[in-house]
Amino acid sequence: MQIFSLDTVIDVLTLPPSGPFVCAVQVDGAGCRELADRFGFLSLTDVTADLKIRKSGPGIWDVKGRLTAHVGQACIVTGSEVAEEVDFEIEERYVRVSENAEEVVVTLDDAEPLVNGGIDLGEMVAQSLALAVNAWPRSDGAPDSFQAGEEGPTHPFAGLAALKSSDK
Repeated sequence: MQIFSLDTVIDVLTLPPSGPFVCAVQVDGAGCRELADRFGFLSLTDVTADLKIRKSGPGIWDVKGRLTAHVGQACIVTGSEVAEEVDFEIEERYVRVSENAEEVVVTLDDAEPLVNGGIDLGEMVAQSLALAVNAWPRSDGAPDSFQAGEEGPTHPFAGLAALKSSDK
């Protein structure tokens, strides 16, 4: 099995015409920091995607596999770090885009176009990671509701409201 980095773009012409091409994308420390900065994670480690790429038709390649990672995000209430184990199934379809304007192009739902005849494995892993994490991380001890700012009325007429209530 070949091991690739986050910046790998694989040319589909190098893939076997039948049977799956088995590979993995392993993200190093610098790549993890780059992805953490890109997505606003507090921490990110152990990002690995085990993949199988198979040609499934003329101009069509399917990528299937499993993405795993350890992610730390800020709780939406307290800001404290919330750890998450990512275990995500990847299923992507890539299609060759017709360059001949006279050809009829049939669009496939949920298919990605090849970029310069290749599949950007790193970007696929990055986007899958962004989809896999909890969009609203919440720590176990976070309150169900909270009020931001100071307690009590702070609007411009708060002083008048206080005088009015003291007249009663």
